[in-house]
Amino acid sequence: MTNLVLLQPTTLERLAKSQDFKLLSGKQGVNRVNGIPCQIEASNDYDAVCAWLREYKQKTTTYTLYRKEAERLLLWCLIVQQKPMSSLNRNDLVRYEQFLQDPSPKALWCAPKGAKRGSPNWRPFVGPLSPSAINTTMAALNSLFDYLVKADYLSRNPLSLRRAHSSTRPTHSERVFQVTARILDDEQWQALLTTLESMPETTHKEQFYKHRLRLMVHMLFFLGLRVGELADLTWQSFRSVNDQWWLYLIGKGNKPGKIPVHNKLLETMADYRVFRQVSPFPEPDDMRPIIVNWHHRAAMTPRGMNGLLKALALEASEKFIGEPAKADKLKKFSAHWLRHLSASMQDRAGVKFGHIRDNLRHENDETTRIYVHAEDNERFDSMQKLIIGMSHQDVS
Repeated sequence: MTNLVLLQPTTLERLAKSQDFKLLSGKQGVNRVNGIPCQIEASNDYDAVCAWLREYKQKTTTYTLYRKEAERLLLWCLIVQQKPMSSLNRNDLVRYEQFLQDPSPKALWCAPKGAKRGSPNWRPFVGPLSPSAINTTMAALNSLFDYLVKADYLSRNPLSLRRAHSSTRPTHSERVFQVTARILDDEQWQALLTTLESMPETTHKEQFYKHRLRLMVHMLFFLGLRVGELADLTWQSFRSVNDQWWLYLIGKGNKPGKIPVHNKLLETMADYRVFRQVSPFPEPDDMRPIIVNWHHRAAMTPRGMNGLLKALALEASEKFIGEPAKADKLKKFSAHWLRHLSASMQDRAGVKFGHIRDNLRHENDETTRIYVHAEDNERFDSMQKLIIGMSHQDVS
């Protein structure tokens, strides 16, 4: 085992420049393909990981997730296992899963949530990963290894023998319960909207913040988007076909989607664009991001958007003095809740099941049924007709 001097985990970019990585770069990895030209420009494991990541450069959320997982693995390879990624075998990955359950020593691997990536107090982990988070991690790494095998960089995928731990996956009933707990009731939803509309707009900056947040809420709600999808959108994604506006996008799993644009959302888009001093409706060649930062007008990250929405919900929770359950629910709010709410409200509005499924871009009906439960009200009301004993009219 090589004697390394790396003192603490660092970012992927800095890792590649470290002396330790040069010792275990993977140029001579035992799982490297020999005698066949590699289909990617990669002489070492870092280059190979970067080639994989470039395939997802246009998908902000996926790219960030995959970079995080590759970064963690490469650091573990150097500091703990002390062998190149391209020399890992199945037993090594079993040990890595065990490490994810308890990244230790904690002072070396874990830091409080919120530490900026690359800062002195940053660490790769906040704490132990849950079983579902570990499954997500291993799925990402499996994608990496599969890619490198297909690229003729690796000979075999060391995760190909791993079986996903299905016992950690929630059942359909459990998922329904989880989603229901994350759907705002009418009062909470109205409180959120009222709080949004009461935001100050004295200065130009305040007006920008208000217009942007309103657009953000309306897009996530009316389109049922994931926040990462919204972060990736540009204005050219909206197109008018036969006087109908549609959103065309590449969503989760690189699957194309097409979603009808509600007239109210179209109004909100036009208001925002006019405020930004551009044409009311998007042009086919408008490649600018939709949700942008104030200073440099670059696309806002999913994390940034989620933070703004959480702050809005936290302020809205103050409207429920004396109703701690309602307030506490708003305090747990996140951007993805608007996707849940959109599905539920579409169902309540009478939108056909198949249309809801297509709007949310689900692969199968079972996933859509997690969100659709308007029949519950009818079922509840019909149950109230049941009586115990006989009514006076039935007694002769």
